[in-house]
Amino acid sequence: MRGVRFWAWQTLLRVERDQAYVNLALQQCLREARLEGADRRLLTELVYGTVQRQRTLDWLLHPFLRRPVADLDAEVRTVLRLTAYQLAFLDRIPVYAAVAEAVELCKRVKPKAAGFVNGVLRAYLRQEESAAARLARLEAESDVQRLGIQYSYPDWIVESFLRQFGPAKAERVLAAGNQAGTLSVRVNPLRADVDEVMEEIRRRAGIPVSRSPLSPQGLRLAQGVAVEAWDLYRAGKITIQDEAAMLVAPLLPVRPGARVLDLCAAPGAKTTHIAELLQDRGQVDACDLHAHKRQLIEQAAARLGLTSIRTLTVDGRLLPGVPGHADRYDAVLVDAPCSGLGVLRHRPDIRWRRSPGDVAELVRLQRQLLEAAAKLVRPGGFIVYSTCTVLAEENTDVVQSVVDDVRLRLRWDDVAPDLPSLLRSRSVDKGLLLTPDEFGTDGFYMARLHRFQ
Repeated sequence: MRGVRFWAWQTLLRVERDQAYVNLALQQCLREARLEGADRRLLTELVYGTVQRQRTLDWLLHPFLRRPVADLDAEVRTVLRLTAYQLAFLDRIPVYAAVAEAVELCKRVKPKAAGFVNGVLRAYLRQEESAAARLARLEAESDVQRLGIQYSYPDWIVESFLRQFGPAKAERVLAAGNQAGTLSVRVNPLRADVDEVMEEIRRRAGIPVSRSPLSPQGLRLAQGVAVEAWDLYRAGKITIQDEAAMLVAPLLPVRPGARVLDLCAAPGAKTTHIAELLQDRGQVDACDLHAHKRQLIEQAAARLGLTSIRTLTVDGRLLPGVPGHADRYDAVLVDAPCSGLGVLRHRPDIRWRRSPGDVAELVRLQRQLLEAAAKLVRPGGFIVYSTCTVLAEENTDVVQSVVDDVRLRLRWDDVAPDLPSLLRSRSVDKGLLLTPDEFGTDGFYMARLHRFQ
């Protein structure tokens, strides 16, 4: 019989060997395994935790190996990391039971390595110090290496955070990226009332729910659940969206009847938010480069009962050359592709997939998209630029570089008046940066520009 740890191992192997995205691999596994309740939550924790803590786990295992963890066969490496995560970070699982299950799993998938796995894990258990104690007295060549091992990040991310935030703030941001992500939903005001939705969640799902301190349409759920299976979701009354992301669409200063462009729209959470704020009156053009992602936007709009959204399959950078688009929009949203270093709570594998070279390529793309937006918005109109990363080079640096191009006739616009009171004092002249250590949200940046000619 396939237990939770087998399914966790299989999911991790897809991520490790097949380079699958962890969130997609986990969703596939949950569909196949049909786990419910505590088993579903344990599987999610084992998968996300093992990927998230990969560098720390390899450091903890290293004294008991003759070669680096990375040099082992993928099947064996995954068994060792999965079990080391349970031993080091979960206190509700009996240690010898975890080891015994690891050995049995290895016998099924890699029989010749079962003795090796048993020996490594038994040696791990014989050490006198706990993982927490070993990490507390970690001796490293530099603060970068120490923080990278302790919080499980590649050195280049640690260096970037230290340079941008300073030691104390950087460590808080690193720690927050390892905390369990909260689940929040946005209420569709065209189909439901926030208080009514809160009451229905309490009554039907039986879980605690509270209002978001950041968004009047947001609700924060106390635990992860399969929201897509709820009648509330199917009826178009709610959308899954992080609370920080809920702040973006309201920064577009538009009224019903406006013509708005979402230049990088898929999967459509912000697009549909814009349409809701326009009371579904006006036109929201939603662009994406890929046809299959365009379908996601259309499905979201149909579920929410929104008719003002029109989808376009086009590279947003080329849209100014398409007749009928240049200088036509009252507002443009550029929710730009980015490194994603603000969403590590929900996508722990991003830290291992990204490199400094990726950031440099993304910066070029971000600038090109923002330049295109400046040609698409009408004189007097507004652009909102947002990302789910916390790196300044993808945020303020990109926007400032475009503003400095005098041909585009753009200037910074203060976002503070359109932010919740809780955040107005935190807004600066060049937009708002939320880091995940502050309100338990994803890390997000947002800024608004005004085209004055």
